[in-house]
Amino acid sequence: MYSCNPKQAWQKRAIENEERALMDGAKKGKVDTSLVNGLLKDYETFADNYPTDTTGANYLFKAADFYRYMHKPLRSIELYSKIYDHYPTVTKRPYSLFLQGFIYENEVGNPHAAKNLYEKFLEVYPEHPIAKDVRTTLSNLGKTPEQLIQEFQEKAQQDSLMLADK
Repeated sequence: MYSCNPKQAWQKRAIENEERALMDGAKKGKVDTSLVNGLLKDYETFADNYPTDTTGANYLFKAADFYRYMHKPLRSIELYSKIYDHYPTVTKRPYSLFLQGFIYENEVGNPHAAKNLYEKFLEVYPEHPIAKDVRTTLSNLGKTPEQLIQEFQEKAQQDSLMLADK
């Protein structure tokens, strides 16, 4: 069983206080960018200082989400990659791999990198609950919305013909 040392426990409490302050401000419609930046730094520092504490993975996941919302997709990908590479037992690991592909596809505009990551996801997690969605995403990668609509309409027409034949 792993337990926190006093400094580590103090850092967790400090992060919880920062999160609470940020949420309180957000509820009032105020976002303190210095608080956000400090929290991001504290998330990453905690993960660096305590690499065997899986709380660090959760903090990195939160930080990666923040960077996505701040339109810093490459930084987000770096953190999701760090989770995948350094925390093999956390439940968010598969999602960190998927999200790298998702961000490459939808925010960076690199379908080749996305394809590689989606394929890796399916290789490593073929039975994961989101594997079916990843397969669908992979099969639709690079298609325009018009192509997707046309395929959907064709499938619906085929399905209705099959029902009519029964």
